[in-house]
Amino acid sequence: MSTTNNQSNILNQKIGIAGCGEMGYPMLKVLLQNNINATGHDIKASETFKDFGNKYISSKSDFFLKNDVILSIVRDTKETEDLLINNNTLLSKKNATILICSTLPITYISKLKIKLPDNFILIDTPMSGSTIKAKEGALTFMVGGKKDEVQNVMPLLKILGDNILHIGDFGKGMSVKLLNNFIAASSVLATRNVLSQIHDFGLTEKQLLDVVKCSTGDNWFAQNYHTLNWSKENFDKTNTMGILEKDLLSYIESKSNKNTNFALNKYENSIVNGIKNIPKAT
Repeated sequence: MSTTNNQSNILNQKIGIAGCGEMGYPMLKVLLQNNINATGHDIKASETFKDFGNKYISSKSDFFLKNDVILSIVRDTKETEDLLINNNTLLSKKNATILICSTLPITYISKLKIKLPDNFILIDTPMSGSTIKAKEGALTFMVGGKKDEVQNVMPLLKILGDNILHIGDFGKGMSVKLLNNFIAASSVLATRNVLSQIHDFGLTEKQLLDVVKCSTGDNWFAQNYHTLNWSKENFDKTNTMGILEKDLLSYIESKSNKNTNFALNKYENSIVNGIKNIPKAT
């Protein structure tokens, strides 16, 4: 497929946000605020998205008939498969550009690329920055794909993000995101763990975090502890802690089977179990 003919002026094309949850909802708002011809779709009841008016399309087939550029922001591999593969409307299109914004195993997106028609463009664009950054159009995107294909979607990504990093070929953006999320999840667990022990040490939350934020224990979660709407969540499969667990398992699934460092493998699995049993916030 010629990217010059089919992807030129991407901002003039019809753009769809598939998955209008914590991240997709504000991302669609940002696109509409920038006068982009964008619509959204989600499996939730359409009443949830009444603010979007006719910019929300409840019918999956109508959504895919309308749009030629799709940002897939669904939760996991099952939802991605239902969205993109179990979808005759999409698969019957002559051309489509699909950006995978979800965090998924490398093993899965490699198979996904094979399943999709050859004339489709598939780029991995996982993102980081939380709902706050999504609302501000200040996300970080880690991008994997051919140089010309990535250049063509850059104007779109630059509306949604401040940091657009083309890591390399397809899959490289997702690889970086999985590794980054392991670090992030580890810091979430470490921070919540020590916060659960402050009273044993005769300290307050403020005393600890004031020091952490300007010392060697500093991390993104600690810096944003009081602004993140999920920082004090307990674990549940359906909330952000559940997403952290899902991302950690995606990282472990994507690793080479040749890794025989059993101590590190045990450590990585302990982070997963730690998130599932994260100490209650004070």
